[in-house]
Amino acid sequence: MSIRDQLNSYIQQLEKRLRLGAMFRGAAILTSVALAATVVLVLITNAFAFSRWSITSARVTLLFALVLAITFGIALPLRALSRRRAARQAEDMFPEFQQRLVTFAEREGQAREPFLDLLALDTLNVARKTEPSRLVPDRRLATFLGVGAASLGVLVWMILAGPGYLGHGAALLWAATPRDGAAPFYDLQVTPGDVSVRRNSDQIVTAQLIGLQSDNVRLYARYQSASKWDQVPMRPQAGGSGFQFIFAGLPENVEYYVEAGPLSSKHFTIRVLDLPGVKNIRVTYRYPAWTHIQNVVEERGGDLRAVEGTDADLEVETDKPLRDGVLVLDDEKQVQLSGGAGNIYKGTVHLEKDGVYHVAALDQGQRRDLPAALKGNLCRCTGYRRIFEAVALAAKDLR
Repeated sequence: MSIRDQLNSYIQQLEKRLRLGAMFRGAAILTSVALAATVVLVLITNAFAFSRWSITSARVTLLFALVLAITFGIALPLRALSRRRAARQAEDMFPEFQQRLVTFAEREGQAREPFLDLLALDTLNVARKTEPSRLVPDRRLATFLGVGAASLGVLVWMILAGPGYLGHGAALLWAATPRDGAAPFYDLQVTPGDVSVRRNSDQIVTAQLIGLQSDNVRLYARYQSASKWDQVPMRPQAGGSGFQFIFAGLPENVEYYVEAGPLSSKHFTIRVLDLPGVKNIRVTYRYPAWTHIQNVVEERGGDLRAVEGTDADLEVETDKPLRDGVLVLDDEKQVQLSGGAGNIYKGTVHLEKDGVYHVAALDQGQRRDLPAALKGNLCRCTGYRRIFEAVALAAKDLR
């Protein structure tokens, strides 16, 4: 290997060392900026209760900070590294070169210049006493590596297991969702959400604040026939910690949402339905065979009272057609109503335990209860089997 080649190899080692140092320093800058930006942005978004707009703005800011860190901490320093820059930094670190290394690096392309061989020999004698590792000491590399690893470790810990609002906010910034199984740190729970009600009936909307205290809770509503939103304050619940508002006599569909401090709920819709009313319920009791009792008809029924094991055939008469009507028992069991001729619908309830029942309709797969006046009790009489059997046996003997 010629003298020139040996000196060129030395300069390449200097350049590699500088590149390694730039990469380690850039990685430390990137992780440190990511950690610092995350902490600052979490503190800011926490002041706004981690609302959607604040999280979105924080993500954009975090992305911008990371791009700047990558650009100025890694990309530009690596791009600026060259043969001549490595020689200049070596000259600054090792004054004994006395500009020889820079001169050689700048004139290396002039292969026919005989002076370069003498310059290379003289420079190489100095280079043998100055190791490239001294340009970026191992201790400095270890420092960059330690800072980067520590920053990355703290950041990952914050995202995966950080306590309080710092951990919750870090997870929202980086993972876009709360940690698995973690409840929202701040939340605005609105009920009933999307619901269908009978036309001209009342509907209560409640709002429950989680992790946030505010006396300024507002409901925004826009009726189907209106073009603008109406704003009304929600009142504190009596004996409760939430807030409520009553839509009185709803005549049409209405879209609504709730705001509390910096939080805003999703938009919900109350659909108004023209549900039929029940004019009458006719009940036919079919008693068990062991009672020896003939069927009994109750023309205007309500509560169902009979001995255990009795089948009650109900004929529900409505003032208008009932679509997908059901009888709902207290255990959420549903009995489908059939028929429809003359707006009369039939269903059978088997009396096997006490409870309640009511008439409802299915709308888009969801149950819509008809007026409360249609609810009735289920009462099955127990302990009377022996009495019925004794009475039936006595009647048989008399015959």
